[in-house]
Amino acid sequence: MVAKQGLESYVNTSVDTMDAGKLIVLLYDKLEEKLQLAIDRLNKGDMVGKGNAILKSQDIIMELLSSLNLKAGPIAVNLQAIYLFMFRELNRINFEKDVDALKKVLQAVQELKSAWVEITTKQKNGTTKTGHLEKGYSKKLAIVA
Repeated sequence: MVAKQGLESYVNTSVDTMDAGKLIVLLYDKLEEKLQLAIDRLNKGDMVGKGNAILKSQDIIMELLSSLNLKAGPIAVNLQAIYLFMFRELNRINFEKDVDALKKVLQAVQELKSAWVEITTKQKNGTTKTGHLEKGYSKKLAIVA
């Protein structure tokens, strides 16, 4: 019990002190992991496992969506459209068991993650601002397990 509380405290502290760009990349990492798990489960015929992985993926997408600062401009608005499309597409995929479409969502996530890694690298140098995490937004986004 004490060890679990200590781990939760550590995770909360590390998330609270993490910069916005790193947090977004972390969410993309988890999203990529859950989508790959959904593909694996679907290929093995494990519909419950596939469904759970897709639901976790949708939770992460909702975190990304809720972190957007739409006042930041067209990039944030475009990200909103992409996230909403992914969310709806995962609903359809979950119902229709479309592994090819699931792989396309995973590929899109990997491309977005790659862009965010580049953005966070440039952010360290002070050259880029993002459309995510407006000032004051709680960084207590759960590390979706």
